[in-house]
Amino acid sequence: MKVLHIITGLNQGGAERQLANLVSKFPNESEVFSVLNPGIMTDEIESLGVPVYHGGVARSTSLAWIPTLKRIIKKVAPDIVMGWMYHGNIAASMTCFLGYRGPIVWNVRHSVHDIRREKFSTRCVIRAGASLSGSPSRIVYNSLTAAVQHEQLGYAEAKRVIMPNGFDLERFQPDLKARDIWRAKLGIKSDEFLIGVIGRSHPMKNHLGWLKAFRMLVNDGLPVQCVMVGTGVAEPNGPAVMAVRELELTSRVRLLPATDSPELLYPAFDLLVMPSLWGEGFPNVVGESMACGVPALVTDVGDAATVIGDTGFVAKAGSPEAIAECARIALGPHNGQLKALGRAARERMVKCYSLESVAERYRSLLAGLT
Repeated sequence: MKVLHIITGLNQGGAERQLANLVSKFPNESEVFSVLNPGIMTDEIESLGVPVYHGGVARSTSLAWIPTLKRIIKKVAPDIVMGWMYHGNIAASMTCFLGYRGPIVWNVRHSVHDIRREKFSTRCVIRAGASLSGSPSRIVYNSLTAAVQHEQLGYAEAKRVIMPNGFDLERFQPDLKARDIWRAKLGIKSDEFLIGVIGRSHPMKNHLGWLKAFRMLVNDGLPVQCVMVGTGVAEPNGPAVMAVRELELTSRVRLLPATDSPELLYPAFDLLVMPSLWGEGFPNVVGESMACGVPALVTDVGDAATVIGDTGFVAKAGSPEAIAECARIALGPHNGQLKALGRAARERMVKCYSLESVAERYRSLLAGLT
């Protein structure tokens, strides 16, 4: 069974990471087409022995990738085409006009709490997806919340399949040596809590709201330090950098660019915070931190609360005060609570979200369509 995965782009993100995870289990059955030019994940996927093709465009609104995709369809002769993300899904459906006659599957990785918050081009492609949602054989969502939201916008309910993210539990696991190395590198004292926030610089990630909440924790006298990691986060004069200065948090907050080895950084955290306002489906960073034995504090966006179960903390989205209060509860008693929750989080990932089990669910789904 040859599967051609069509994705919007291959920059570092949750959808891109899950695609890489999935094809790592079926490298001989997978080929990847990215509408956009090569991104940071291209090399990793190719290193698995999976061919990667690119549409040669810099903007997803361009249609100049269509002739390239037509050539790839003829070359690969896939048994199944699977789209990833909105533009990738639409591109997958267009393959029926490019010589492909087999089943098409969409993969939606985003939740839409309020479509007015999305940028204009994203709103347009979401609406277009609703009109075209009868074309795929199945629509895979990585969260129930996202499925319901999209179906309220007109996506075909009968096509729904809920498929959680899967995680490489050998790569992401507790690592005391990595913890010591990173905490020493960051200058974290043994009696200080290190809070991690991982995500690209984007309003939906709510970095500014988190920094306001963190300022409250500092004002409370809590022994807390924070590291924020992600594309654009450490950009000079960027919003996070400016907010750290304005809130006088330069001695408490480290801003770092995205890393290709997050499994070495997670174990250094005592708590992961995901303060997002919208857009999350099944947030990878939460699952990865849990796999590393680090409990998470999340806002109630997408299926984040479902993912952590009773191993973490949930705050109301959009309220720095609510996030700060939740963090006080998490950090208040003693470090032993966080360690116990971290062990429970790891156990939950092993039980519910291993990459092997999720990959087999994908295999069963796709095999049933051929």
